[in-house]
Amino acid sequence: MTQTLPPDDSSEPNEKKAEALPDQKYTYNHNAFAQMLAKQPDAKLTYPIASAVAFDDNSLTKGGWIRDVVSILLRVQANQAMYDVAIKGGFIFSLIWYVRLSRLLSENLGWIERLYKALLWVIQWLYKKFGETPKSENIQQDVNTINTSTDAAERKQITEMVEKRVVGMVSDVQKKTSKKALKHQTTLDSKLAFKDYQDLFQTIYLPTVAHRALEDRVFASQRVAGVNPLVIQRLTTIPEKFPITDTDYQTVMGAEDSLEQAIQENRLYIADYEVLQEVQLGTVQDGNKTVQKYLCHPIALFAVEPGDYPNRKLVPVAIQCYQKPSSDNPIFTAPSLHASASERWAWQMAKLTVQIADSNYHELISHLGRTHLWMEPIAIATYNQLEAPHPLGILLTPHFEGTLYINDSATKGLVNRGGTVDKIAAGTLESSVLLSLKGAKGYPFAFNESSLPKTLEHRGVDDANALPDYPYRDDALLLWDAIHNWVSGYLKIFYADDVKVLNDACLQNWIAELVASDRGQMTEIGEVTEEDPTPRIRTLQYLIEAVTLIIFTGSAQHAAVNFPQSSLMTYMPNMPMAGYREAPKSVTGIQEADYFDLLPSLAQSENQLNMTYLLGSVYYTQLGIYGDRYFTNELVNGCLQVFNQRLAEIELEIKARNEKRPTHYDVLLPSKIPQSINI
Repeated sequence: MTQTLPPDDSSEPNEKKAEALPDQKYTYNHNAFAQMLAKQPDAKLTYPIASAVAFDDNSLTKGGWIRDVVSILLRVQANQAMYDVAIKGGFIFSLIWYVRLSRLLSENLGWIERLYKALLWVIQWLYKKFGETPKSENIQQDVNTINTSTDAAERKQITEMVEKRVVGMVSDVQKKTSKKALKHQTTLDSKLAFKDYQDLFQTIYLPTVAHRALEDRVFASQRVAGVNPLVIQRLTTIPEKFPITDTDYQTVMGAEDSLEQAIQENRLYIADYEVLQEVQLGTVQDGNKTVQKYLCHPIALFAVEPGDYPNRKLVPVAIQCYQKPSSDNPIFTAPSLHASASERWAWQMAKLTVQIADSNYHELISHLGRTHLWMEPIAIATYNQLEAPHPLGILLTPHFEGTLYINDSATKGLVNRGGTVDKIAAGTLESSVLLSLKGAKGYPFAFNESSLPKTLEHRGVDDANALPDYPYRDDALLLWDAIHNWVSGYLKIFYADDVKVLNDACLQNWIAELVASDRGQMTEIGEVTEEDPTPRIRTLQYLIEAVTLIIFTGSAQHAAVNFPQSSLMTYMPNMPMAGYREAPKSVTGIQEADYFDLLPSLAQSENQLNMTYLLGSVYYTQLGIYGDRYFTNELVNGCLQVFNQRLAEIELEIKARNEKRPTHYDVLLPSKIPQSINI
């Protein structure tokens, strides 16, 4: 919708009291998570989410979003069906729900045709697998009729008839195949190998990490260019809880290097998952059995190769699987060329405990907590207080498209009792939710400390000379600066100075709603003074920084933690979300079978594959593309043109970097970054 921005000097400041908040478009439900967990209201479980999603904000009203999501769902569904027949020998995943999606698409006749063609292709393949030919000609004829008919009643009638026919075909195939499925499944998970996890990929491409998941180089690269490149931090002293010695260190880095030398040269880095001690271990039903899940809270040490040449890489040195050192919790070091098979498999298991920890930290804190839930009260307050023609509301609204809907859907169908996260994450659902809320409420950084430059500096990873190979940092900073310049240019059109910012009653109502205990409940946001401890937005510079953070989080940051899921978290030997035995307690007596015992069953692997492939594959909207004439102010359009030109330059710059840097990273190509959190 075209919206007109007011001129920069169009009116006198509105002196309405900011504390007298107007009526809300959205109301809050602070106890949604307690209700979902069937718990009494609890301060730890309290978090502001929308009571209901307005029709205009429902992604099911966006044809493009539906098309993109359904196409990925069908791909996942086809992959599941092919696997069930080709590998298990039978029992196919239900297709009925996807057939019913056609009712949501009744106005998009071309899409209905493609939907049914995709379904028919799967079903026909299944029939051929069992030596029969389906009678699909009538269905195709009916689909053609739907596509050409102008009579809505006729289209509805035929659509329902086609649905019944397809459902009948699915049921027929299920009957033919289910007899031998049960017998096959009883032996399927008895002795697993890498090929079993690779065979899960039938119509979905096997990710390249499947061929290199055991390599130390790939393990290290995921700390700086993986799904969660946000944990690693520079080490300035060896912590008492991680008693590594120079002898341990030198077995990996060589006798000419030392811990002290690496610390002095800013080459020593650590990934510490201490916060995962708060997770209570969960269980999952596997047939008639209740299976225990495991999660370590490891410490992993890395070192940058010594020297002054460019592209020095990060090297994994040592891993301690739990926080407290003991004889049962040794430090594992990367094995030498002469290491025994037991030492090698113990090291692989130690690395896998880090990957499991990182996947839980990623999914619960970095992804759900620090992007999805973190954005929720900001979006609600914006809808309530900054409606058009307010210039900030106009700027921010596209960056919230679909966010409230996808969050609502997640709490009802993903992060819920018996949902996918409950099944595949290592912890109980309640402890997983609590960890996500911890992230949303300010862990590890409060709002005012969450700008990209500040977080990089706080973790000690802002020096590109000390840590040369950090693609996330390098590409994210390009985007941060571009967004910052766009926001700065935009806001300076409407706010000439700090006085105009402070006197904007709508803006002060916005921050008041964000921090109100009965509304947004955000803390450590806004500016306070000794004379006035009430959080307000007092300066133009603060407003620019805050809005930059909001737009960056909803676009680039979410892209960074969301889209690598499809390539890194779908293949279980790389990054499962739970372990299924304890971590190794010694470097001796470890066999390959112990490694596979740590991995999830194939059924659990399917659950994680289906979720992470879907979440990591839907690219809807694009950063910087606001739509033709969304902004009608010519000064704004001039700034926008500069922004999009800069994004195009960044695209080329990242592609050029990938030709030279040791770790390929294309996640933050601007063309692959949506405007908002919509999946």
